[in-house]
Amino acid sequence: MMKRFFLLAVMAIAMIGVTRAQSPHRSEHVTLDELATYIDTTSNADATVKLFYSNLVNNPTHSNRIEHFDVGFNGCTGRVDEHVVLANGSKRDNVFIFNNQGLLTQSSIQGSKNTKTVVDYAYTYDEVLGYTLKQSKSKNVTIKYAPIYGDHGRRECIKGSNGSRQEYTFNEKGQLTKLVITQPKAEKRTLIYQDGYVIREEKGAQVFRYHYDYDTATRKKFLIAIKELKGADVVHERTFDYDIDTHGRYTRVAIALDGKHQMTITRSYSD
Repeated sequence: MMKRFFLLAVMAIAMIGVTRAQSPHRSEHVTLDELATYIDTTSNADATVKLFYSNLVNNPTHSNRIEHFDVGFNGCTGRVDEHVVLANGSKRDNVFIFNNQGLLTQSSIQGSKNTKTVVDYAYTYDEVLGYTLKQSKSKNVTIKYAPIYGDHGRRECIKGSNGSRQEYTFNEKGQLTKLVITQPKAEKRTLIYQDGYVIREEKGAQVFRYHYDYDTATRKKFLIAIKELKGADVVHERTFDYDIDTHGRYTRVAIALDGKHQMTITRSYSD
C-alpha cells in the first residue's frame, strides 16, 4: 500500500511538472507580446493565465492604461522618446521606459521651466496573481502601494501611502468596466471602459466622451476626439490627428482644442 501511494505521489509530481512546462504564459519572464498572442489566439485559454493577464494590464502604470497628454501608449514595451512642440514654439523632451510586461519603470518629464521630473517605479510579483505596482520614487517623494484582491483573485484596488486610490470594477466576463482614480488635493476621476478603451470620463461636474478611429491593419483603436459635454451639448472638443507605425504605436499626434492648435507630439520607440 505504501509503495502504491509512493508511486501515485511520484506520478502526481511528474504531472505537475509537465503542466508547468506546458504553461509558460504565467511566468515572471513572459513578455507582453507572448501573453497577448496567447489570449487572442487560444479559444479556451487557461483561467489562471487570464487572471494573470488581467492583473498585469490593469496596473495603473501599464502602457495600456498610462497616457500622456491624453494619448495612450497602446501596450508598447521598451523606451519611448517623446518630443513635444507647443503652439507658442516652446519645446519639451520626455522619456518613458517600459519593461517586457509593458509596465512603466521610469518616466522623465520636462516641465515648463526646463526642469526634469524623474520617477522610478518598482513592482512585486506573485506566481498566481502576477505583477502589481509596489512603489514610485522621485527625488523627494516615495509612495508605497498596497493591492486589494477580490473574487477570483482580480485586483480591485490599489492604495497609495499618499492617500491615492485606484478602484477597478469588472463585468461578469472579467473585463474592466470602470476605474475610479482618487488623488490627494485633486478631483476624483471616473473612467468608463468598453472593450479595453475609455469611452467616458467624469471629473467633478465635467463629463467627457472619447471617440476613436479603428485601424483594420493593427486591430487597434486610436483616439481622435474628446468632447466635453453639458447635458447633450458639446461645449469643448479636443481633436487628435495622428500617424502610427506598423505596430500600432503613435509616431505623431497633432492636438487642437476647439479647432485651435495646441501642440504636436512626436514619438520614437526602441524595443
